[in-house]
Amino acid sequence: MTDTNQPITPKWLSELQQRSWEPEILLSGIVLYGMFKVPDLLDDFLVFFKLNIFGNSQDIDNLVALSKMGIYWLITGLILHLICRGIWIGMVGLSYTFPQGIKSDALEYKGKFKEKVNRTPSFEQIVIRLEKISSSLFSISFMLFMSLIGGYFYFLILVIMPFTILYVYFDLGFSGPLFNSFQVYVLFIVGVALVALLDFVSLGYLRRFRIFVKVYWPIHRVISALTLSRFYRPIYYGVVSNFNKWVFFVFLLTFTLVSIFGAGTITSTTYPGDSYSRLSLWGNDRGFTAYNGYYDDQNQEVFSYRAHIPSDIITGDVLRLFVVGNISSEDNMLEFMPLDSLKEVYPDTSNAALDLMIIKGFYSVKIDDQPVQIDRWFYHYKSQTKQRGYLTFIDISELDEGSHHLTVSGPETLYSNPFADIPFYRDVALPAVLKPGASKDEDEGSTDFQPKPFGVRE
Repeated sequence: MTDTNQPITPKWLSELQQRSWEPEILLSGIVLYGMFKVPDLLDDFLVFFKLNIFGNSQDIDNLVALSKMGIYWLITGLILHLICRGIWIGMVGLSYTFPQGIKSDALEYKGKFKEKVNRTPSFEQIVIRLEKISSSLFSISFMLFMSLIGGYFYFLILVIMPFTILYVYFDLGFSGPLFNSFQVYVLFIVGVALVALLDFVSLGYLRRFRIFVKVYWPIHRVISALTLSRFYRPIYYGVVSNFNKWVFFVFLLTFTLVSIFGAGTITSTTYPGDSYSRLSLWGNDRGFTAYNGYYDDQNQEVFSYRAHIPSDIITGDVLRLFVVGNISSEDNMLEFMPLDSLKEVYPDTSNAALDLMIIKGFYSVKIDDQPVQIDRWFYHYKSQTKQRGYLTFIDISELDEGSHHLTVSGPETLYSNPFADIPFYRDVALPAVLKPGASKDEDEGSTDFQPKPFGVRE
């Protein structure tokens, strides 16, 4: 008896299903090309966000890390898809070239080898199997990407945004009854997320229990909306109901563990390979590391969000110090030295000059733990790193030759650690200077060269 409720597949959809490999290959190639560029764009976005919007924010670090992990999964899936499609095209060509398939009699194999050849599927069967695998890989790749982004949206809406609102509008500190209540709320949200993750990885095993379903159903509706699951739920259900459940369970478990470990690695890594290095006598401890991001001549790829000096070896009598403007520090600046109070004391002073007075009073600089008198700060834009900040010049003419340590700090009442710890070496040796109009040989023989005092023009 024919099921009259079974929907009839339109002719155009049937033809499209048979030729789905064409848009799949086209999209895989285009998307794959773009995906290789996205991680670098995400890094640029992270730098821009930290420099211009909110300074150092672990939340945006997590978003970028999860996005990059999703991109890496998408790239991996699309590469496997293209490989399978390549094999599929080859098998389609073979099925046309050799319509009779493998002729086992022509091989004249004996024993187990002949049995193995006879068990080899036909070209048509291999083509059909590769077709299913390729289409599944294409869909699963997007499912993995969307599930990672959806997981971040869940915590963004239920944890990060409420914390921001409480912090900004209700003065939520990191202690007190309100903070304790919020901690309990966060633990509840994390607990629900773990149950949802277990349900996702176990292929919905918990949904087979009637009592659990009654309790979990309303929670599941909320989680589905927050995690954007409507975009990948059909793919998930289709794969779960048609693939080997144990294989897909192991795959999802591996995906979850690798994603968590990978996202944590991305957010905590300073240098490439940090997570895999087995060096035990090496670290990034504050005050013990000559971080290359501090030095202008070394920070083309990795640079500090805090401060810069020209080089780790300073040869002149002046040290050029650039402190990066930080959005999160500005609130503390205005709290430490309110602008209105300064206007009352200096009513005829421009706002720009008053701002520089706040900056001068906020930042303290030391060399070898000795305070350095900063006469003046200047606004400065560092085109090399695209950072806005404050520039000053430090006289180090009295500094002995050798290794030294520069620290940039905020008020001790607000910060327990300095913003930047920058080691450098002062080299007092003067480079050879050619006299105007003299040849190199003549200058090398001269001993009457006298350096001009710093700042004296010819």
